[in-house]
Amino acid sequence: MPAEAISLALAASIYPPALAAVIALARGADVKLRVVLFVAAAYATVLVTGALMLLLFTELGASQHDVSAPPAAVYVLAGLALLALALSLHRRPQARPREASERSATPSRTERYLGSRRLVMVLALVLYVVPSPIYIAAVKAIADTHEALGVQVAYLALMLLLMLWIIEVPMILLLVMPKRSLAALEGINSWFAANARTLGELAAAVVGLYLLAVGLVALT
Repeated sequence: MPAEAISLALAASIYPPALAAVIALARGADVKLRVVLFVAAAYATVLVTGALMLLLFTELGASQHDVSAPPAAVYVLAGLALLALALSLHRRPQARPREASERSATPSRTERYLGSRRLVMVLALVLYVVPSPIYIAAVKAIADTHEALGVQVAYLALMLLLMLWIIEVPMILLLVMPKRSLAALEGINSWFAANARTLGELAAAVVGLYLLAVGLVALT
């Protein structure tokens, strides 16, 4: 598996809404089953979208050695999109965090949806069906290996195990020790909620500059 795909997958893995969904699952009934369903549905979603992108890159010839402009253009466009996202996050007004009493008295829409097993899977689909520019770049890095399609799909399946660590690790903790894990996960989620915009700005800016640089070098 290319190192570039691994680094991009780790950058794409920071997804606080998914972590919040897993924590919300731990507050209801059938915790273990619903957590497993959520993670399995999320993994299946990104695996299907990633495999479709691999097929698209192959059909369009976007990763052929003798065609240099399309790959470079993909990197440049992805880099510009991430830089625009970083700028948008930086300019967005800081939302006022809800008080503890508000959170307990008013359940979030996510918490209400997670009462149903089927809606748990639907929520995972909604959260992960649209690939981020960083994930697209990671899949592109796999396509650029020029391996057989089966090997590329195997690389993708392994890469997704890394990309989804933010929900896989809480799943394991909740399966092994659900009561003791919930408090720790709540604290981590609170930290992510307080720093989500800063983390998003930093990740989008760093990866965007990297992809832009790679694309510009390939164009020269």
